[in-house]
Amino acid sequence: MDRQFLEFWGNYLLAAARGQKQLEDLNQWISQGFSGFEELTAMFKKYYGLERPRNQDAGSTKVWQDAAADFRNSLNAYLNLMGMVPQDKYRALEQKNAALQKKVADQKDTIEVLRKLLAEKGTYQGETAKVYQDLVKKQAGAFETLMKNIAATAKEE
Repeated sequence: MDRQFLEFWGNYLLAAARGQKQLEDLNQWISQGFSGFEELTAMFKKYYGLERPRNQDAGSTKVWQDAAADFRNSLNAYLNLMGMVPQDKYRALEQKNAALQKKVADQKDTIEVLRKLLAEKGTYQGETAKVYQDLVKKQAGAFETLMKNIAATAKEE
């Protein structure tokens, strides 16, 4: 391998690691209610016009919540544009997938049990047909014997 490739690749991986750290920090910052990372909070306040100290009254809280909701909506739209989904949606989809996989496995088990029962019933049905055929033969034999006996009795008389 040449030196330029190794230098390029090393710097690329370092940049990716920094980017990953920034994404993890952003995710944690959002999940903590837009607090805990002062640099991100300061940047958020600056760009959303919230630099003035927040009062604890209902109006300033609503402004903060609206800005946070707008930020989340814009982030979700951006992630969607990039072909990504937010973690909460991914986890919900993952749970739904797990539930569906369990349901499919249960249905496969049920189908297997029903197939076994059907195979067993098929055996019983075959035996039932054989028993019915034997019964018909016995009745035919009994009818033949009856007719012979009637004929013999009629000759005697």
